[in-house]
Amino acid sequence: MKPCNVPDDPHTSAEFLPVGTRLLGGQYVIERFLGSGGFGVTYVARDSLDRQVVIKECFPEALCQRKNRTVVERSRTSKGQFHSIVEMFVREARSLAKLHHRNIVGVHQVFKDNETAYMALDLVEGQDLLDIIDANGARPAYAEIKSVLWRILDAIALVHDEDMLHRDISPDNILIDASGSPVLIDFGAAREEASKKSRALSAVQVVKDGYSPQEFYVAGSQQGAYSDLYALAATFVHVISGSAPPNSQVRLAALADKKTDPYVPLVGRIDGYPDIFLRSLDQAMAVLPKDRIQSAREWMSRIGGTDGPAVPSVTSTERDIEKTVTKLIAIAQQERGPAETSAPKKQEPETPDPAPPPAETSYQQRFAELAHPLEPDPEPANYTDEDDAPDWIEKARLKQVARVAASEAAIDAMYAEKAQPKAASQPMAVPSASKVPMVVTVVGALACAVVLGLNGKQIVALVSPEATPAQTIIPPLVTMDRDDVL
Repeated sequence: MKPCNVPDDPHTSAEFLPVGTRLLGGQYVIERFLGSGGFGVTYVARDSLDRQVVIKECFPEALCQRKNRTVVERSRTSKGQFHSIVEMFVREARSLAKLHHRNIVGVHQVFKDNETAYMALDLVEGQDLLDIIDANGARPAYAEIKSVLWRILDAIALVHDEDMLHRDISPDNILIDASGSPVLIDFGAAREEASKKSRALSAVQVVKDGYSPQEFYVAGSQQGAYSDLYALAATFVHVISGSAPPNSQVRLAALADKKTDPYVPLVGRIDGYPDIFLRSLDQAMAVLPKDRIQSAREWMSRIGGTDGPAVPSVTSTERDIEKTVTKLIAIAQQERGPAETSAPKKQEPETPDPAPPPAETSYQQRFAELAHPLEPDPEPANYTDEDDAPDWIEKARLKQVARVAASEAAIDAMYAEKAQPKAASQPMAVPSASKVPMVVTVVGALACAVVLGLNGKQIVALVSPEATPAQTIIPPLVTMDRDDVL
């Protein structure tokens, strides 16, 4: 990257930061002046990681001046305009930082210092296309030009996908790095917006004759992706033909006067390039926007499908990856043919998994269910005398004894059942119990319950099989000795 617009002694000029100036608390140190324009100044600096970077300073010289190292507005009337442009500068830097592409200059950081804003960018070592045009008298080879154009179109497609415009594409804003890869630099969207908001800046040149489309010359005119494509086509017309195209304003005036367009198409006058490639440049150079190529991807499809495989595009955006995968799948399906892709494979019906057997209730759980105390009888409503307490308490004790006995009998019955094998088709019988003792035991349990004053629900809970509905065995019987009742 070579310096441009270099003053006689930029290091001593009051309009530029001197070498050794520290920015952002010493994170960046200015090493040399690089260039300046109507909206800013660029320097080469070294960051805190000992890397060389480009520092771009927001310095609209029509609105501001430098006092020592602080940037101040030139007058009270320009104060608001200056701060508005600084904010535009910051917004543009943040937008550019979202564009991750190998052919777009990378933005490291944006920050404020010295009452203005700064942007830290990649330092691209190499020559711009204007240097190459001036140095090489011979016309570049088609393969080389196509590779550079394809990569820049891929970068421009990403810019337009983010609803942005470059607005300053020209040979001096496309650098060729040491590896031969092109890099797009110096976006002019903020400058164009600033010129609309300030009368002082409206006189500053924001267009480039020969490269800017005619709509860039008219304030408030509609601009779009086709505007950047015109400037890109004009740049490559210059590279291929050796001279810049005519001013778009002159071409528009000739069209209005029904005169011959001063632009001479490349098709028919340039050898060594396919006509379809040259025709795409001619169409992108149309005076009226409606007659141009409307998108970068449309342009890429025209020059990439006729003369062999297109130059591969490298991008890190998820959108480009998804589109590439979709194309590869379509190509693979075409190569396999309809025989493999038309007939879907017949899927065998899935066999449902058998239902798991019901879990067996543990003895601990069964004991807890049977031994759970019944609802206690409420305290007698007419209980007032302490003399009645022993009788009431004794009845409660006897009830508890009956419940414990029933629980123990249940556990014994379960263990006996577990030890004795039984057929699944036969009903279960009460182990080790005959009919006569069972009848006697039931009658005795009922009589005991009547004596103890149990209600109907409590009796059912002690002797009924429905007390444990989850089990298929016959519930244990309640047996009580005479001593328990007395």
